[in-house]
Amino acid sequence: MNLKLSFHPEFCQDTLCHSDTALRCGLDNRCPPELLDNLGRLSALLGDIHRSLNICTGALKVNSGFRAEALNEKVGGVPNSQHCVGLAADVVCPEFGSPYDLALAIAQLPCEFDQLILEFGKWVHVSAAPLGQTPRRECLSIFSKDEGYLEGIVKR
Repeated sequence: MNLKLSFHPEFCQDTLCHSDTALRCGLDNRCPPELLDNLGRLSALLGDIHRSLNICTGALKVNSGFRAEALNEKVGGVPNSQHCVGLAADVVCPEFGSPYDLALAIAQLPCEFDQLILEFGKWVHVSAAPLGQTPRRECLSIFSKDEGYLEGIVKR
């Protein structure tokens, strides 16, 4: 069976695994076969967001999707990051508005996201729940590591 068939065309495996940092540093950032189902679930979630917000083709940009452990460490990701299991992506959509506007709009959608985090006012982290778990629809904001996470989508 070709698992790529279950991916949303805007958010294919290549898009969700691409990393300029990995390329620059010579890191292998291919998603292992046992995590492809997670990556497919993330792709479907991003497709739902794309469709629900009526965003133009190619406008919702994935800055960071799947991260192999070495890449996650290189970019300063947390050790238990959902990126490392293929369940999270950091996205922006300048055509839609600021990261705050995008996060606020996604928070109001009926989409089944697990976490939605406005990160440092620069991008939106969105994740799918692990298989068999109910999506938490947790909304957070973070502006500095010292301050930590704040409840809700906060504008600064």
